[in-house]
Amino acid sequence: MWDVAIIGAGLSGIACARQLTAAGHSVVILDKSRGIGGRMATRRVSNEVRVDHGLRYWQPQSQELKALTDELLSHDIIEPWRVSAYEIRQRRVITPIDPGDSPRYVARAGMSAIAKFLLQDFTPEQNLLTNHRAVRLQDQETHWQIECEGKKMVNAKRCAIAIPAPQAVDLISTISTCLTAEDPGSENSDSDNLDSNNLDLERKNVLQTAIARLKAVTYFPRITVIAGYHNRYSNSMGQLDPNGWMVSDRVGTSTNWIGLDSSKRKPVGNVSTTTSSTHSTESSADPVIVIHSKASFAQQYLETSDLQPAAAVLLRANARKFAPWIAQPAWMQVHRWRYAQVNTPYAESTLAINDSLLCGGDWCVPSSDVNAAIPQNSMLQNIDYAYQSGIAMAMALEASCVPAV
Repeated sequence: MWDVAIIGAGLSGIACARQLTAAGHSVVILDKSRGIGGRMATRRVSNEVRVDHGLRYWQPQSQELKALTDELLSHDIIEPWRVSAYEIRQRRVITPIDPGDSPRYVARAGMSAIAKFLLQDFTPEQNLLTNHRAVRLQDQETHWQIECEGKKMVNAKRCAIAIPAPQAVDLISTISTCLTAEDPGSENSDSDNLDSNNLDLERKNVLQTAIARLKAVTYFPRITVIAGYHNRYSNSMGQLDPNGWMVSDRVGTSTNWIGLDSSKRKPVGNVSTTTSSTHSTESSADPVIVIHSKASFAQQYLETSDLQPAAAVLLRANARKFAPWIAQPAWMQVHRWRYAQVNTPYAESTLAINDSLLCGGDWCVPSSDVNAAIPQNSMLQNIDYAYQSGIAMAMALEASCVPAV
């Protein structure tokens, strides 16, 4: 039996797992997806092309995440992104943004490489279980039994749930079902039944309170378009830096952010050429652009099975702003993020149901920071809160968990 099971292999779950493992606890991680990293997501379009369609870049704000950033830099997992940033605050007026003092980092192998590095000491199919969607939790008094799709069972003394709050609601609700189900084979006396019913009622109230708090957490959705183009277009973006650019659209109705993802990584066979422009080098890679929609735009397509029309709208809108060829990619893929960014957070670093069951994630924001939570169209990401919540869950579980010998 494991000391701790962690449901969710995003940054929160990863941080929690690393902290507990370093303290000597046996840990297993479960994730519903084939890969790990959550929104640190990289799509492999071909052998040569990888595209980040989730977290756009790594930009630490907290001291905790800056320390982790130093570790990633020391192992060459990430590197500074030499990107020119712009914004649109008036219709079709593109203005450069001061880069400030907070550098942006990217992973040449894709943002998912960060997750792979951080979990390099975990072994697939042993203590790192992908394709394991948790569908039911049962309190076995001495431990938690986690049932995954396909009747796969995992048992652990304690459990950390590090997934988006709405998904946590669905999972925790199965505990309520377990507690209220009657056992027709029970031989308890009436007094035993009474005590048990009182205990179950108390547990049920605790769970209902937790579920209500989780339901109060809300998210902004996103539609993400990945579009590839022929190399002849790589220098046809007007005033935008051909070596790397990203634009935050403050006034449009469809696009929140658009960037040249292919500028993050140097392709095989890349050569540099001298130009007469103000930029001394240019990438020979076929350009790949990533577009993230505004939440209000994505909301219109949340339940739509075919996202191609949404992608076409986004491409046409950006073709009008930047260059006509954007509307005609050589290839294109679309992804829907239902829980892209936290809108209304929970005002603590973790949500503790009891000392053996905790929830956390980027939706957990310390009360002192709630008023400064990241707005809908911000360029920043909630990676700091995700990481801090994972550490907080680990510390809380450590306090009540005896390491395996």
